[in-house]
Amino acid sequence: MPAPIIAAEPGKAVTLLRPDADGWRAAPLARAGFWPAWRPGHDAVTLSVVVEEGKQQRSAIEMLDLEGNHLRTLYESPLGDAVIAPNVPHYALWSPGGDLLALVATGSAGLTLYLSEADGPLIADPIQTGAPLFLAWSPDGRRLAVHAGVNLSVLELAEARASRPISADARGFRTPAFSDDGELLAFATPDGTGDGVVVKVASGPAGKTEAVHELPGGVALAFRPGTRTLTVAVTTHPASGAFDELWAIDLAAGAEPRLLLKRPFASIFWDPAGEKLAFVVPSTTGDSTVSLHARTAAGEFLGASSPFLPSSDFQTMAGFFDQYAHSHRLWAPDGSVFLAGGRLLTDSPAAAFGDGSHDAILCWRPERGAPIERIGEAGIGFFPPPAAL
Repeated sequence: MPAPIIAAEPGKAVTLLRPDADGWRAAPLARAGFWPAWRPGHDAVTLSVVVEEGKQQRSAIEMLDLEGNHLRTLYESPLGDAVIAPNVPHYALWSPGGDLLALVATGSAGLTLYLSEADGPLIADPIQTGAPLFLAWSPDGRRLAVHAGVNLSVLELAEARASRPISADARGFRTPAFSDDGELLAFATPDGTGDGVVVKVASGPAGKTEAVHELPGGVALAFRPGTRTLTVAVTTHPASGAFDELWAIDLAAGAEPRLLLKRPFASIFWDPAGEKLAFVVPSTTGDSTVSLHARTAAGEFLGASSPFLPSSDFQTMAGFFDQYAHSHRLWAPDGSVFLAGGRLLTDSPAAAFGDGSHDAILCWRPERGAPIERIGEAGIGFFPPPAAL
């Protein structure tokens, strides 16, 4: 039986989709919200809400059960400091065990990292300010890597929240990446030329740092699930929003970096088992459409979808995939299907013609010739993490 999906249209109804004999049955969870996220290991979700108060706004992060009952408010903004960007009030990242929520919101001092306990007394405790802010939890949930501006540090939650500096020149990447065993933390620093970066890995309690590869552009980092193989997407033209190459570095074997793919792509997502990758590939026709491609971990082609026009939320997730892949899952827990959001080219006229968004959750099986299927009216949808099932 397929896993359930939490779905949302920006600022509109949040629904829970469950599979049944006739396809997918939708049940309402909230009248309006943004970016719902599953709480790992629990039948609960969080979502961002925005409330108009006169000519100003206030935002919050609410936790609900799967019947839509309110459980707890995990963050509430001051009046006026409501959103990070249009349709993105906050960024929320659950710890792997679902006991702590790390969240980024706009505060009086700018972008601020807060921590909230799901069940304890700590709510919206300010930790650090800086811009931009990107986060990664260690697999055991005891450490939080924080990339704030050009500084990379690790917050040791088991040691009275001691902050351990990793680099004061962390540039050319966004989100740091932990290996699944928690022993390695990947990041990057400039190579001295002004264009390229040196990919580095910190390991051990002292954070011993080693350079592992030098590349001629900005990078996005991710470990292949269950391994110490680091995948590195490289862009030599960051303003284009596209990456040019994908490299794999087996840090366990000390092998030479291996080029997996050399072609334009917008983002990549590992499946939970580390067996295959989904790529979002922009169209070469300049019509703003994209398609989905899938390859094995070794780079062998599995299939490509038909093109579609991505929803605004899917564009945001694809644009910041190295961060959102940690918090919002497009792969089914068993790796059988991948989700997208938007409109098929066979759908009715676009929103510019006044018929509304008509975005749908699009479900694709990563095989040659597999069609994209519409499974619900929403801008985007997310599967729960495997441990939550």
